Amino acid sequence: MKQGNKNLITNYSSAKYSWLKSGGKISHLHKIFRQNNLIDLFNVDEIKEKSLLVIGNLSNTLIKDEGFNGVGIKLAGDFTSVQIKTDYMLVGAAVLDNYLSKFCYQNSISGYEFLYTIPGSIGGNIFMNAGCYNQEIKDKLISVIFFDIYDNKVYEKNINELQFDYRRGFQKKNTIILYGKFKIQHGNQKYIKNLMLEYESIRNHTQPQKVNCCGSIFKNPLNHSAWKLIKSSIDKSFYEGPIKLSKIHSNFFENDPNISANSIDSFITKIQKKVKDKHKILLEKELRIID
Repeated sequence: MKQGNKNLITNYSSAKYSWLKSGGKISHLHKIFRQNNLIDLFNVDEIKEKSLLVIGNLSNTLIKDEGFNGVGIKLAGDFTSVQIKTDYMLVGAAVLDNYLSKFCYQNSISGYEFLYTIPGSIGGNIFMNAGCYNQEIKDKLISVIFFDIYDNKVYEKNINELQFDYRRGFQKKNTIILYGKFKIQHGNQKYIKNLMLEYESIRNHTQPQKVNCCGSIFKNPLNHSAWKLIKSSIDKSFYEGPIKLSKIHSNFFENDPNISANSIDSFITKIQKKVKDKHKILLEKELRIID
């Protein structure tokens, strides 16, 4: 990895940091500590014309072996804080879901217990409307504050203006999610802690632990569970080898580290074909794959 100025990393290895321990390099990754860094960066027309990739915790993103040759963005600094205002929380996009859940517990704020078991960041959560235990981030979100790279300005959109859906959140092109404004509802701290521990227990018993895993590979089709469709469509070979599904939960990986990202992508395509052949349903990927 070559280091340029303090805000730029060239040939950034996504495999080193991704939850799957796999993936190609990002040619130019810009670390953004404050809003002015973005304004300065995108004040150059040449930068605006390049492909844009924003990465968070790399828990749900796989970059193919060829790598990403464009402008990579990773938020830090000002975007890692949580601020309690009079009637909302201002949460930076780089704040980890688990951290926000613990922060809310410490401040007796209820409703964010489900984030305790999600491995991503708030920006990624808003991007894909992540959720679990019958809860989604849109249920808690007031508005999204984002940067438009062409206008070189920051805007705010209320949740009522946005069309969030199952595993699809704020995905406006040429923008970077900076903050989310979230609802505040105070609750009993002991109840909040117990619910966090309950969710953690459920996760530990139903999902693989301490393995190279990206969370759910596929979205659940309407009225179906992806893992059930997968389990009923494949043979035991899909649970063996360097790239394999978890025997605990068929919609999760347990692959070896340093596996070719393209091989993982091909493995995913094989699963899709098996399910399509058996059930006439094409599974949609929840894992974001970057060409």
